[in-house]
Order: sequence, then C-alpha cells, then structure tokens
Amino acid sequence: MFGLPYNTAVVLLGTALVGATCGIIGTFAVLRRRALTGDALAHASLPGVCIGYYLAGGQNLALQFAGAFLSGLLAVWLIRILPQISKTRTETAVAGVLSVFFGAGIVLSRMIQNSGKFGGRAGFDAFLFGSPGSLLIKDVYLIGGACLLTVLIIALTFRLSVGVTFDADFLSVQGLPTNRVDWLQLLLLTTTIVVGLPAIGVVMIVALIITPAVTARLWSDRFYQILLISAGIGAGASAIGALLSSLDTRIPAGASTVLVCTACYLVSLVIRHFARTFHDLERITN
Repeated sequence: MFGLPYNTAVVLLGTALVGATCGIIGTFAVLRRRALTGDALAHASLPGVCIGYYLAGGQNLALQFAGAFLSGLLAVWLIRILPQISKTRTETAVAGVLSVFFGAGIVLSRMIQNSGKFGGRAGFDAFLFGSPGSLLIKDVYLIGGACLLTVLIIALTFRLSVGVTFDADFLSVQGLPTNRVDWLQLLLLTTTIVVGLPAIGVVMIVALIITPAVTARLWSDRFYQILLISAGIGAGASAIGALLSSLDTRIPAGASTVLVCTACYLVSLVIRHFARTFHDLERITN
C-alpha cells in the first residue's frame, strides 16, 4: 500500500476504519445532543481497561475491551437513572460520572504501575493518548472487525435509527420500539469509543466523535451526505494521525488526529463564510 510496510499499512487501514466509524456514530450522537455523553463514556471506560489489564496479567486487548465496555455501560446506566431517582440534572449527572470514573481509572492505573508486577507504565499511555503503532496485527483485526460490525448494525437499523434521531416521540406514538433503538444507539456509541481507545486515546476520542460530524454539517443539510462526509473526514484524519505517529514516535496519534480534524473544521468554516458572503453579494447586485 503506497510503498508502506505491511504492518504500517494494516495499522493505517485499521485506524481509518475507526475514524470512519466514529464519524458515522458521531453524526447520530451530535444530532441527538449526546456529545457530553460520549465524553463521559470515553473517560468512564478507563477503570474497565485497568481491570481487564489486571485480570489478564498484562496487555490483552480483548479483555481490556470487555472491561471498558462494561464500565461504559455502567456509566450510561448511571447517567440515565440519576435524573430519575433524584433532582440531579442530566448534565450534572454526566459531569459527575465522568469525573468519578476517570478518577477511579487514574487511581487504578497508578496502582498497577506501582505494583512492580507489570513494569513501566504498563502500556496505559496507548489508552490515554493513542498509540496505533504499538498495536499488533491481531489487535488491528479485532478493532476492524468491531468497527465493521457496528457499521453493519447501523445499516440494518438505519431507518429506525434516523427516525429516533429526528422524531422519537412520533415513532413512539406509532408503537415502534424507540426505547430499544435508543439503547442500541448508546451501545453502538459505547462500542465505537471503546474500540477507538488504543488508536486515539481516552482524552481525544470524543473529539473524533464530534468534530467530523460538526464539520460535515457545514457542507450539507442532507443526512446521507453528512454521514458520508463525516465518515471521510474521520477516516482521513485518523490515518494521517497514525501516519505522523509512525514517522515520529514523539507525536501522539490521538492529538495529531484531533488537530487534523480541527483544521478541517476551520477550513470548512472559512469556506462556508466566504461562500455565504459571496452569495449575499451576488443576490444584492442582481
């Protein structure tokens, strides 16, 4: 692939698939105003990563994914249940869950690192800041398979997912299982965040969920086009971030991916502004 070593090419393809999936799932999350929920899920997954690492006795991506997924589901449940059983507002519940879970994750990671059983930083930098270059080929296949499964589920439930995103109340009146679709979207958001952690990192993954979707919204009002543009931006930014990190290990892949996404957003914003100004001037002169 473009003269790159096989391992590097596979990693780039894997991270691009992660970015495309983030762009697709992020479009639904942004339109449903779940950006903060995504941030909470990303940070809440860290304790699960640590527990999976400890139980496996070292780096084991499958077990760490399982731990992160369960930890994320617990966070989602708490975010939804706290406003119902108390006077806590949703945004307050999100902020509280994010802080408590992330704090617990930092404590667990430090305890594991200082235990002397695993040595060094025990590989947690990859989950904090993203390090796709450290992934094994089997790990990339696992991540890619999870991303493909997520996209397939979205494709199979596309009409219901779009309907719940734009008018859940109407579909509920029609007797459709909107609550199940709502939970399915949360599960897919959790899955996408979890599988993206090794490539992008806990700190940066939420930006890859939000920024491509927001950028795509500047280019089109049609939902299908927004999905495609968002997926393209996510894939491109992730691949560039991984490539930069592979060329210079001092560059965190997650941070560079976010910077590329942000650059795309700023360029799109400027183009949209000048296009709108030109259109207004043309309308006035005519």
